[in-house]
Amino acid sequence: MIKDKRTQIISAAIEVFAKQGLEKGKIADIAKVAKIGKGTVYEYFKSKDEIFHEIENMFIHNSVDQLNVIAESNKTPINKIEKISQLNMNLHEEMGDSVLIISELWAQHSRGQLHGHDSSIFTEMYNMYYRIVANILAEGVENGQFRQMNIEGVTTLLLALFDGIIWQSAIFKDDKKFQKREKKAIQSFINGIKK
Repeated sequence: MIKDKRTQIISAAIEVFAKQGLEKGKIADIAKVAKIGKGTVYEYFKSKDEIFHEIENMFIHNSVDQLNVIAESNKTPINKIEKISQLNMNLHEEMGDSVLIISELWAQHSRGQLHGHDSSIFTEMYNMYYRIVANILAEGVENGQFRQMNIEGVTTLLLALFDGIIWQSAIFKDDKKFQKREKKAIQSFINGIKK
């Protein structure tokens, strides 16, 4: 039952923060959407920041878990990159409004990094993503599926492509032309690294 209440609060928080933004959304608004008392929210979360961190952790762990499942599968490196690309293209659809919250959290962490704060959970997520994708690319080069490449540069480029697609997808939501373009972008990238 505790998990259900936490999930209810997090779902309400995602709805509130997506509509009002992280700064303007209040605990009282979250309680109202969750149809619980404000005090009940505080039984599960000490502050709004703690709710932010829960949303971040949920997003990051879900993403990395899915990525690991693909990486550890018996698929070929080409199939793994295709699956990871598909996962990232579908991310905005699966996340719904929470992609807006993640973009705000990403911006907050970026500001923190620029102003000398310690590494963030987003840094950790990118490092995990980087290692997994780099290993798949190296495997593909080693077994002859991918041409010789600068693994570090290509991995960075692929992660930047994923980010760009996610943010553009939020802008061009339900735009069929954009959906075709994003598929072509990913296929062009994969064709460029194939041997």
